[in-house]
Amino acid sequence: MHPAHVHALSQSDLLELDGFLHSPACGHEAMSLSRAHGFLTAAASGPEQLEPGEWLRLVFDEPVFESAAQAESMLALALRLYQEIETSLKQPGEFRPVLDFVRDGAGTTVVDASAWCQGYFSGMSLCREQWALQGRGVLNGLLAPIFQLLQSPGAPADALHLRLCGGLPATAEAVYRYWRELETTDAS
Repeated sequence: MHPAHVHALSQSDLLELDGFLHSPACGHEAMSLSRAHGFLTAAASGPEQLEPGEWLRLVFDEPVFESAAQAESMLALALRLYQEIETSLKQPGEFRPVLDFVRDGAGTTVVDASAWCQGYFSGMSLCREQWALQGRGVLNGLLAPIFQLLQSPGAPADALHLRLCGGLPATAEAVYRYWRELETTDAS
C-alpha cells in the first residue's frame, strides 16, 4: 500500500488535507493537520511499524467521502504525509513538525505546538505497552520537551516555549533513533 517513491507534500497538498480534516466529511474527532502530524510522527518513530489501517481511521474519524476519487486523493495525501515523516526522521536534520500559528493577546502571530504534542501522545497510545515498558530513564528524558510544551500551552510567546518548539525536530529524531537502536539491540 506504500508507493515506491514518495513525493514531498507541497503547501497546497497540506492545505487540501487540512481543509478536508476540518470539513463535515470527517467525524467530530478528526485531527487537525498539526495534531495529525504529531500523531503520525509518534506512529512512525515508535516501537512498531504500523499498518495504515491502524492509524488512518483515527486521523479522519470515519470520513464520508463524496466519491471514490476524493477517498483516493485524501488517503493518498495522508499516506504520503506519513511516509514523508518517516523518511525525514531517518535523515538527521531533515524532520520539520507542522505546527500551528496563533495570535497572542497583543495580536502577534506566534507558534503553538500544543496540538502537535497532543497528537504525538495520542500516537504513543497505539503501542502503549511498549512505550510504558521503555518509558523510564532515557526515553522519558528524550520526551521531556514534549511534556514541557504540553504543560505550558498558554505561553506560546514565551522564550522557553519558542526554544522547546525549536527543539522538536531534534527530539523527534532522537526518539526515532532510540527505538531503531533498541530494535537492533534486540535483534542481536
